[in-house]
Amino acid sequence: KYLLSQVTRHTHWPDLYYHHSLLTTKSTFILTDQRCIMSEYDDVMNSWKVEWSHVYQDVESLPCVLSSGTGITFTAYMDPNAGFSKFFKNRRKKSRIVTLPNETETQMMADKIIVRLQKTKQKEI
Repeated sequence: KYLLSQVTRHTHWPDLYYHHSLLTTKSTFILTDQRCIMSEYDDVMNSWKVEWSHVYQDVESLPCVLSSGTGITFTAYMDPNAGFSKFFKNRRKKSRIVTLPNETETQMMADKIIVRLQKTKQKEI
């Protein structure tokens, strides 16, 4: 929960912590009730920053475990108001690959993303 507050303090997202995985000493993948977040520690600014994030409504495909067993991949639409997309106002798809420390953590993270996606779909109905 502390890590989520550090990562999102500049974004003002009202997200609730769900799960995280420490990828390296300076990067983490966080799941909240509303989105998945890839964050990295910035030594210069001495703080955590969001590398990318996707709300679950924008995730197009269920996460797939890579053949190596230590990563997951999924496709999501990019936020048209972030980065270069804000100049073009398009909804480009982006494939994301998250490399996790081991096969157990990878499968657990994929399962947790699927659960969050299912809960999001239920709210939409």
